[in-house]
Amino acid sequence: MEYYSKFCVELKSIVNSICRQITKRTTCTEVEHLTTMQIWIMHYLYENQCRDIYQRDLEIDFNIRRSTVTGILQVLERKGFISRQSVAHDARLKKITLTEKAVALYQGILQNIFLLEQKMTETITEEEWIVFYTVLDKIKKNIKALEEKK
Repeated sequence: MEYYSKFCVELKSIVNSICRQITKRTTCTEVEHLTTMQIWIMHYLYENQCRDIYQRDLEIDFNIRRSTVTGILQVLERKGFISRQSVAHDARLKKITLTEKAVALYQGILQNIFLLEQKMTETITEEEWIVFYTVLDKIKKNIKALEEKK
């Protein structure tokens, strides 16, 4: 069927639109100079403050290459949004944490994401959410199966 061939394009289009809306709705000029992936990583770090996060966690959870994560983290560190600290049990590991500057900035971003999500999903029913997440889980499993075949 025709809609199968449009799936990836439609998905990417939605992601791009969401990312544009997040940066567009933020009044802070520092956010304008962040990429969407930098914002998502800040979001991840903010949501996971209760545990130690390392570069490998970001690689796995975002399914992105080490070199990509390295570049993102270097920029965030240079801009003063994250710090990387050595850990006692393995000098090669660096724990990644948000700085106070990043937490303050992220509070505004989080409010905008919350409002955006409310607007984007206001007409979606409970039954539609169930179907959406069921399909999403199947897609994730199919992608994981493809990756395991490599």
